[in-house]
Amino acid sequence: MAQQALGRVQWGDLTFGPGSPYSVTAIEGLDDLPGIRSEDVERPGQHGDYTGPDYTGPRTVQLKLGLRGETPDDLRALSIALRNATQPQRQPAPLQFLDQGILVWGKVRKRNIPYDAEYLWRIGDAALELYCADPYLYGLEEKSASTAAYSPSAGRSYPLVYAGAGAAVRNLVLNPSFEESFTTETTGFGSNSTRSRVSTDSYVGAYSVQHAISLASSQGGTSWNIEPVAAGNLVRFGVWVKIPVTGISALELWWRNQTTTLGTVSVLAQAQPGVWTRVSGSFTVPAGQTVDRVSAVATTSAAGAATWWADAAMAHVGGTTLAGYFDGANGGTWEGTPNASVSSRPAGSNRVYGSAGESGRLTAVNDGASPAYPVLRLDGPVANPAIEQLGGGILTLDATLQPGEYLLIDTRTRAVLFMGSTPRRTWVRAGSAWPLLYPGSNELAYRGSALPGAPGQSSLLTVTWRDTSL
Repeated sequence: MAQQALGRVQWGDLTFGPGSPYSVTAIEGLDDLPGIRSEDVERPGQHGDYTGPDYTGPRTVQLKLGLRGETPDDLRALSIALRNATQPQRQPAPLQFLDQGILVWGKVRKRNIPYDAEYLWRIGDAALELYCADPYLYGLEEKSASTAAYSPSAGRSYPLVYAGAGAAVRNLVLNPSFEESFTTETTGFGSNSTRSRVSTDSYVGAYSVQHAISLASSQGGTSWNIEPVAAGNLVRFGVWVKIPVTGISALELWWRNQTTTLGTVSVLAQAQPGVWTRVSGSFTVPAGQTVDRVSAVATTSAAGAATWWADAAMAHVGGTTLAGYFDGANGGTWEGTPNASVSSRPAGSNRVYGSAGESGRLTAVNDGASPAYPVLRLDGPVANPAIEQLGGGILTLDATLQPGEYLLIDTRTRAVLFMGSTPRRTWVRAGSAWPLLYPGSNELAYRGSALPGAPGQSSLLTVTWRDTSL
């Protein structure tokens, strides 16, 4: 339920408001309408103007804080922590209003922490000004919806029985998503890293693991126990992660035998800061060795501490690509104790379909008051994919994605990135329309052609967005 009280405010690792030593005494610019850039033109020889669309300029948010220390030295420590958290930035970072359910992306442009010897014992004041080049107010929750491509020429038959990409698979990770508790099936990594099982943000289920790395240039992460894999086998491993916009200089996946690391893969380039993304790699167990643990490990930059999250770990033997995530409560069956054992999925069950008669369509609901710019992910195999906004235009790509390949499309920046990093803007067919999610329900249709040897509906469109307002 909406509330007038501002509540808690999160900036980086600092929390302002109730329960913290930083009280919020005033805020300006959050609910204000940013300055308007009009496109009005004078009417020659007449009174008045020809009026065009109105656009807003950037938003400026000002926070006034009260600092409450236990001693003068404690107050000084609070001032230094605030100073360190508000350094000049290369990129905007999220300012989150946790109890109001919104965030803005901003950069600190002004900071005032005055010294007043007459009153400065354990109480102080501070003021921050954040410049938000993107003026939108976004929902804290990142929403997502998926559908398989619809291909009328492929047809369907029932009952649905598949092989190949739908072959049986076992998730070897014993406690993949922390739905019960921390157990001996997972261990923390890094002496300067604190792990917490949190319910405030997750990719699957109700929980994820949060890693708070307290020092610069330090490592922190999680190791998951897996069913041991013998030498000569290829082990595919992937995990969903959310990393901050700044503060992480390296992100790696490790394959281990107890505490001995046998192989590593750098996956930082696969992660998209600020949102849940899946990172993955593979490793062949060398002769004379056994892999019984997999790890995800982040390293902080020289600038300072950082916090990141992990969820939905998946490891299996063989296959041409990493299978879609499942566990015993999400599309699979536990082979032993729930959340402490291998989970398995029978052949053919890893295909994703819309409801009968609605294959290739999804509904995205924007509960904000302004159009939202979605991020689109297309997973192959597919040729010439097209996303149609029903009642609107069509975005068509002259491209072919093989199994295991994907394309990220940011409709706000109009970036088209193959495998999340390589620009492919030229793949967008001339005359295409970029989807917008207007307030309320929006229906999108996904179409594409199957590749030779990959018939059916294996290609997937995933749409992510946040409620958006001005």
